[in-house]
Amino acid sequence: MLRHWVFALILLVSGIAVAPFAIAGDAGEPVVLTVTGNVAHPNRGALDPFDDAVFAHLDVKFDKGFTFTLADLKALPQQTAKAKYNEWPREVTATGPSLADVLKAAGAEGKKILVQAIDGYAPEFTADDVARGKLILAVEADGKPLAMGGRGPLWLFGPRDSFADQQDEEGFAFAVIRIDVQ
Repeated sequence: MLRHWVFALILLVSGIAVAPFAIAGDAGEPVVLTVTGNVAHPNRGALDPFDDAVFAHLDVKFDKGFTFTLADLKALPQQTAKAKYNEWPREVTATGPSLADVLKAAGAEGKKILVQAIDGYAPEFTADDVARGKLILAVEADGKPLAMGGRGPLWLFGPRDSFADQQDEEGFAFAVIRIDVQ
């Protein structure tokens, strides 16, 4: 860690420009989301079958991506949405960045957006669905951080009419780990 700071200081003093995007996770925070596909400014390279064991297990392949830590996602503008679906015991209030803002931060554009959970569930959305601005990538619900083993750390969430042809809560993936944009 100290080496990174010394190197950065040397670069700063010598006037050498540093790349505009640091690789998420370099500061010790784990990556919680990887955006793949049409990413204009990637901050990571291709899938590594060993290091990206879950992606490899899910048969995911990519040649570049943009990664986010939880802090990166919390630094984006936050939105709050409320929803109560038929099978839920109560209304839930969730907070996180809009899916549109996450894609914008990653420099990702496309007509087809696939949001993949850690279990492989991967609902697909259109650019028009995302442009509605109702889909958020929740990092907390009812004022509490989302945890692994529950719906977290990231939960694709939104109120009724969040996307075209929405059927109750169908399409809201929890334990989201990847977004693929084509």
